[in-house]
Amino acid sequence: TGEEGAIVKREWWQVWESDDPPPCEYIIQSWDTAFTKNERSDFSACTTWGVFYKDENPDNACIILLDAFQKRMEFPELKDKAISHYKEWEPDAFIVEAKAAGAPLVFELRQMGIPVQEYTPTRGNDKIVRLNSVADLFRSGKVFAPDTRWANEVMDQMAAFPNAANDDLVDSSSQALIRFRQGGFLRLDTDEPEEPRFFRRKQAFY
Repeated sequence: TGEEGAIVKREWWQVWESDDPPPCEYIIQSWDTAFTKNERSDFSACTTWGVFYKDENPDNACIILLDAFQKRMEFPELKDKAISHYKEWEPDAFIVEAKAAGAPLVFELRQMGIPVQEYTPTRGNDKIVRLNSVADLFRSGKVFAPDTRWANEVMDQMAAFPNAANDDLVDSSSQALIRFRQGGFLRLDTDEPEEPRFFRRKQAFY
């Protein structure tokens, strides 16, 4: 991993020491999907994130990586995995990028009554731009992850980006973090002041 050129450096992540995650105020599950199951195709990847208050201070909102998963899958398996992950976490927001298998996945899940939000990047908003837009969250020490195999996969892939062989977990993560930022769930000292927001409390489990 070339740390010098990394947009998000490995040491910017905060390690969550406890075996259990903190109570999370809001949970977002984010999917980045691929077309087909073969060695040349990308992985389909899912990351699940939660906002929590560090030291129970409502002015110190942080985010934690709760789960991560990537695999090459045909559409039926992708659909089954998406449904099982949704039922496991019951996220407040379920986001799928509307590309590749994402568009039919959105249709199928909505037919089942799952409230899916489509994510469509604006023109010129490529992967590097998207990750740059949330890099300050990491630099500010607001992003936590447990010391687990799947969390280390996300951290390693992000530290190697944009030169890694795969970047599906990076895409899923930046998509979720952008949604948190757009919704005002996570704020930085450089942000303009805003009216306070209130969310229902929700317990999250690994």
